[in-house]
Amino acid sequence: MALSQLHALTSPVDDQQLRALQVALKGMSSTQIAWVSGYLAGIGSSGLPAPAEPKAVETVTILYGSQTGNAKAVAEQLGSQSIGQGIDARVISMGDFSPRKLTKERWVLLVVSTHGEGEPPESAYALHAFIQDQGAARLEQLRYAVLGLGDSSYEHFCRTALDFDRRLAELGAQRILPLQCCDLDYRGDTERWSTDALNRLNALAPRRTGNVVALPGLRSHQEQSQNQARPYDKDNPYPATLLENRRITTPDAVMDVRHLALAIDPEALRYRPGDALGVWIKNDPTLAEAILTRVGLDGETRIHLGDEELDLRHALIERLELTQLHPTTVRAWSERADAPELKALATDAAGLRAYAGERQLIDLVSDHPAPIDAPALVALLRPLQPRLYSIASSQAEYEDEVHLTVSVVRYQAHGRDHLGAASGFLGERLGRDEPVRVYVAENDAFRLPDDGDTPLIMIGAGTGVAPYRAFLQQRAANGDRGRNWLIFGNRHFHRDFLYQLDWQAQRKAGRLDRVSLAFSRDGAQKLYVQQRLREEGREILRWLDAGAHLYVCGATAMGQAVDRALVDIFTTEAGLDPDAAQASVDTLRREARYHRDLYA
Repeated sequence: MALSQLHALTSPVDDQQLRALQVALKGMSSTQIAWVSGYLAGIGSSGLPAPAEPKAVETVTILYGSQTGNAKAVAEQLGSQSIGQGIDARVISMGDFSPRKLTKERWVLLVVSTHGEGEPPESAYALHAFIQDQGAARLEQLRYAVLGLGDSSYEHFCRTALDFDRRLAELGAQRILPLQCCDLDYRGDTERWSTDALNRLNALAPRRTGNVVALPGLRSHQEQSQNQARPYDKDNPYPATLLENRRITTPDAVMDVRHLALAIDPEALRYRPGDALGVWIKNDPTLAEAILTRVGLDGETRIHLGDEELDLRHALIERLELTQLHPTTVRAWSERADAPELKALATDAAGLRAYAGERQLIDLVSDHPAPIDAPALVALLRPLQPRLYSIASSQAEYEDEVHLTVSVVRYQAHGRDHLGAASGFLGERLGRDEPVRVYVAENDAFRLPDDGDTPLIMIGAGTGVAPYRAFLQQRAANGDRGRNWLIFGNRHFHRDFLYQLDWQAQRKAGRLDRVSLAFSRDGAQKLYVQQRLREEGREILRWLDAGAHLYVCGATAMGQAVDRALVDIFTTEAGLDPDAAQASVDTLRREARYHRDLYA
C-alpha cells in the first residue's frame, strides 16, 4: 500500500513517522519483520513505554555461525518456525552479537558450521574465543542447545559445535537438548532437531500472546509466500546463462584458469563483494558411463532417491557425488570386494581418509571390482553438493552479470586421467547461453569496511585473488578514498598473472596504491606470498597502525602460512614475544579487521 493511500485511511501516524518506519523496515527479513510486529504489539497491549531493548529473559536468541550460508538458512528457518508458534525469537549472526551479552541471555539456540581443519567460521571466531578463555564468566542462567553442520569426510567433523556444546556446559549453562551433528545431507536432521528444540522451548520458555500481528502496509510471511515469487537460494537456484569463458593463463601455463561471466537478472539476484556463488553442477556423462561399465549396471535402471524416481544414469550425472570419495563409501565397498588392503583400512581412520582423499569413485570400483545392484550403489553415494566460487565482480560495475575465476583441475593418478567435477563442468562442458543453476552464498565475514577511507591489504594466491577484483570495482563505484594494497602470488609472472590488465588499469587510475608480487617458479628460490609478507613486515605494521583491514583468500594451507607470517611480523618488527604476537593477530580477528576466506 502506498504511503498516500495509507495516510488517507485516517492513520494516526503522520507522514514523517511513516517514512521513518519504512526506512527502519527496509531490508529486513520476514523473520525480523514478524519479530518487530510482535514487539510493537506487546508494547501496545501493555500500555507501557517501549524499553530501549527487550529483556533477554523474554527472548529466545538464535545465534548462527555460517561460512557458506547453510547455518544461516537453518537459523532463519528456525526463527520463522519459532515466531509461528508464538515464541519470541531473534536471529543474529555470531559476528553481530557482542560476546559479553551472553552473560545476560537466558535462552540460546546455536547453529554453527565447522570450517577448514576444525576451525570456527570467521563470524563465530570472537564468540568462540570468548567462551574458550580461561577467565570466561559463569553462565548458570543460560539454557542452550547446539546444532552443528559439517562434513564427516574431515577429521574434525563438527568440531566447532562440539566446542560450543562442551564449553557452555563447563561454564554452568544447562543443555536443553543433546548436541546434533549434521553431515552434508543435513536437511532431515536439522528439521528433526528444530522440532525437538521448539517442543522444549514451548514447554520451558516464557511466551507472549498475540506477538505476531501485521503492521499497516505490511503482509504476513504467509501472504508473501502466496503472492510473491520465492527468492532464489540454494534450494531454489537461479538459471544463469554463460556469456563468456576466457582463459586468463597462457597456453603453456601449468594451470588452466578461466574467467567466466554469467548473465543474471539484477532484479532476481543480488550479491555483494565478498560473496560466493553457489553452482549446482552436473557430473561428466563420460565418467558416469565409465562407472556404469565398471560395475556392470544398466543406466536405464529405475531407482529411487527419496520420493523421486529416476533412471540410474540421470542420478549419477545430476544427483550423486562421483568425484569426492567419502571414507564410508570405501569402508562399505571393502565389505563387498575381495581386497585385503581395503579391509585393513576399515579400522584405520586416518588411512581411510587419506585413501579416499586421493581417489575418485572410478578408481575404487576399477581397482577393486565387486558385484553390486543399482539400489545398493545409490545407497553408497552421497548427494551431489553445490560448489562455491568467490565472486570476481561488483554489481556496481556489472549489474546484470556475475564473474567467476575457475581453475580447471586436470591430473593423472592411479593410471587414469581425472577432471574436476565443477571446474570441468564450468570450464569445459557448459556451453554459451546454456543455463546453469546458481545462488548467492553470502559471506558477511568478508566484507569491505563501512568507512571508505579505511586502507585495505588484500592477500591472495592463485584464484584467491578473485574477490579483490570485486573489491576494487566497488570502491571505485563508491568513490572510496582508502588506500589499497594487493599482495598476489602464483607460479610464473608471464604465464599466471591473473587479471594483470585489471590491476594495471586500477593502478593507472590511482585506485591501487601498492602491488607486491610473489611468483614461486620464476627464480632459483621459490617465493610465496607469506615470504613477501615478511619482507614487507614493517610497512604492513604501518598500514595496520593506520587502521587497515587485512584480507586473505585462497587455500587453507596458504592461509595458515599467512597467519604464521603475521605472528613473525609482530615479533620481529614490533618486538613482541611470540605469545603477545599471536594475541595481536587474534585481536585483529576479534575486531573484524582480519578477514579470511579459505578453502581446502
